Amino acid sequence: MTVLDSKLYNSDLQKAVSSLDMSKMRDKSFLVTGGLGLICSTIVDLLVVASREKNLNVTIYLAARDKRRFDDKYGKTDNVHFVEYDALKPVNFKFDIDYIICGAGVASPDKYVSEPVETMLSNITGVKNVLEYAKQKNIKRIIYISSSEIYGKKQTDNQFAEGIYGTVDLDSIRSSYAVAKQASELICKSFASEYGVDTVIVRPGHVFGPTASKNDKRISSDFAFKAASGIPLEMKSSGSQKRSYCYSIDAAAAILVVLLKGEIGEAYNICTKETMTIKKMAEIYAEAGNVSLSYVEPTKKEVNAFNPMNNSSLSFDKLSKTGFRAQFTVEEGLKHTVRILHEISV
Repeated sequence: MTVLDSKLYNSDLQKAVSSLDMSKMRDKSFLVTGGLGLICSTIVDLLVVASREKNLNVTIYLAARDKRRFDDKYGKTDNVHFVEYDALKPVNFKFDIDYIICGAGVASPDKYVSEPVETMLSNITGVKNVLEYAKQKNIKRIIYISSSEIYGKKQTDNQFAEGIYGTVDLDSIRSSYAVAKQASELICKSFASEYGVDTVIVRPGHVFGPTASKNDKRISSDFAFKAASGIPLEMKSSGSQKRSYCYSIDAAAAILVVLLKGEIGEAYNICTKETMTIKKMAEIYAEAGNVSLSYVEPTKKEVNAFNPMNNSSLSFDKLSKTGFRAQFTVEEGLKHTVRILHEISV
């Protein structure tokens, strides 16, 4: 079974779709790079449901490397087409595209340390290749999926608003991800400024949901799979760090709103009004899965992969002006994630 076989997941998708005005997407085509990842696969799922429920007649080209995974999930979905894609190679797609959602790249914290070169190149080279293609083909708009990690660390406890930055440790290999995202954002803005390519940037906070891969080592994904499988959860820190958690369906909906309503060259945080500590997130997962939660000492390797930001909470103000409103609380999203993963595993 895949996540699309879950009644609860489909119900959540329908709830999000019902809240969106997607009329401008009618008869449009979308290229989604990284379309099998946590965020982008949810975007594809939203587009599929929206096309069906609202008769939008959209066409989706999912650019990825794993044809087997694509077939498992979308093999019977008529309007989703597989496109073999390598972020490090120039692209020349042989079909018409209206919008590009650029979400390919390494997105697992352990690899930021073990594979920093691949982490940087998959982001920087990948977005540059897509932008070159968009410049030639006059694509309506590209939306680049960046990360809240671009903000770095700061001394105050205030939320990060777009345009307010902390510092990124350039001596740390773990910063390969944040620096790659910063550089990729600037490449997007440069193509918009110099060549008039319509680009807009989104900076997701800590997104979680049932579309995560089982190999995803981010704590919000790892704990979800363990809770759904009845495995006790082990914290590797105090859990006092503050995060802007966001259910993947809300995140995907917000990104589609920015795609339609965001201003060219601008960046938007993808979050809700809520902020939550890692410990509270873990407690909700533990309760949802009826499993224990304990603390164990992390290894040095695990510590090196930790997100250095003690407070990465994001301001919702700019996103709220687009009209986006979350349909789920963070607690609802966490509980639904565990229920969906359990539903498709039995």
